[in-house]
Amino acid sequence: MLSDVGELPPVPFTRTFRRNPLTPLPVPLPFFEDMDAILLTHRHFDHMDKKAISVLNKRTPVFCQPEDQAFLRAAGFLNVQAIQNSFEWCGIQLKRIKGQHAQGIFTKLLGPVSGFILSTAADGSIYLVSDCVYAPAIEETFRENQPDIAILHTARAQLLFGTIITMTAEDILRIREVSPATRIVAVHMDAISHCTLKRQQLRTFLKERSLENAAIIPEDGEVIAF
Repeated sequence: MLSDVGELPPVPFTRTFRRNPLTPLPVPLPFFEDMDAILLTHRHFDHMDKKAISVLNKRTPVFCQPEDQAFLRAAGFLNVQAIQNSFEWCGIQLKRIKGQHAQGIFTKLLGPVSGFILSTAADGSIYLVSDCVYAPAIEETFRENQPDIAILHTARAQLLFGTIITMTAEDILRIREVSPATRIVAVHMDAISHCTLKRQQLRTFLKERSLENAAIIPEDGEVIAF
């Protein structure tokens, strides 16, 4: 999502009327002109907005779930690779993990979403979980793969009727139990109007349980090296 503050509408089916995004980009737009590849987990506007479509180099390889391939090609991207199960690119193995953005009636409304495990023999694995709620399939993925790093969207994003559509602080504790060696990076907070968990609240939650080191919680623009 590359739009300026307030350029985008409120998230539909939520209790808030605040426009998005809430915070400015931590880098200038030219930063995105020269990238090796793009990985799209799903095409909600906070993951691929009109500004991104206009700015991103259309010749850049784009990896996505099968449901988004036609959309990306219609948007002008020339090198779109839909990943059904797995795909190898430049020595990196990309494994798609089918996700679930919500429970109950909102599952169909929000549409498909995928996570991806990226791995190499030399560097280990990173699991980009994306906008997924904690579900049995996600738990099994952690049990089976034991990723070295997991990027969790722990924003506790909320729709009407209290429906939670991302992971929460409590899910960090669940993942630590099933995959204790995984280093967790908690993101997707403080920038979108329907995200109800703030970074500071998550830090307090973990500190109260003497788990300050259970997750890395980066600030906007912070670079993390592993």
